[in-house]
Amino acid sequence: MKNLFSKLLVFTIVAGISACSSDDSAEQPAQEQATLSVNFNTVTSPFDIQAQASSINKQASGGNFVFDDGFITLSSMEYEAESENDLESVEFELEQVVVIDFATGIPTPDIMAIAIPAGTYEEVEIEVELFDETEEPSIVLNGTYTSPNGTAHPVRFEFNSGEEFEVEREGTIVFTEDQPAIAEITFDPSVWFALVTDEDMESANKNMDGIIVISEDHNTDIFETVEDGLDLVTDLEFTN
Repeated sequence: MKNLFSKLLVFTIVAGISACSSDDSAEQPAQEQATLSVNFNTVTSPFDIQAQASSINKQASGGNFVFDDGFITLSSMEYEAESENDLESVEFELEQVVVIDFATGIPTPDIMAIAIPAGTYEEVEIEVELFDETEEPSIVLNGTYTSPNGTAHPVRFEFNSGEEFEVEREGTIVFTEDQPAIAEITFDPSVWFALVTDEDMESANKNMDGIIVISEDHNTDIFETVEDGLDLVTDLEFTN
């Protein structure tokens, strides 16, 4: 992990604001500003694996996964917001290595709150890009697969890519000057592993430490299934 902080990266804020006015030459009053903070919700609760169909076409009881440790490393985040009737737009870009502790959802370093014009918005979009400038994976999740017979197997998922993922929130979102807002971004591995079956896991190989590693180089069939369904950011909520 030390390599992730060995380069000096630049934190940039880009804000673009456009508004309609009957007199472009008239001096505009100072606009009220709202503050927006970002929290990360990492889902660490157990989730059931896809159940297998029995010979009489009934669903057998399946195993389950739980991922409760690891990290997600981002290289950039970009925000876009559109106000009512598209009268105003805001763009914000963060270019900085941020490591999210999957057990707690706490980012290192902290992400500072941003200032945006107070008002009513109809759409907010957040795009995140994974860090891929070293040999280390950008996502590492450690957990356990418990088979239908109750046997627990340690599992590690590794993903190394600079892919970009985006999530949108549509509907009325109001940012006010006197009430800070929080954008909560959810990472939910149950979405990524939705198509993995007990049959897949029963045929998985373990490494010398007895761990089922799922990566580009280990248990590649399972990795490709997870990769196909990988939707890194699964939800976006705002609270005031």
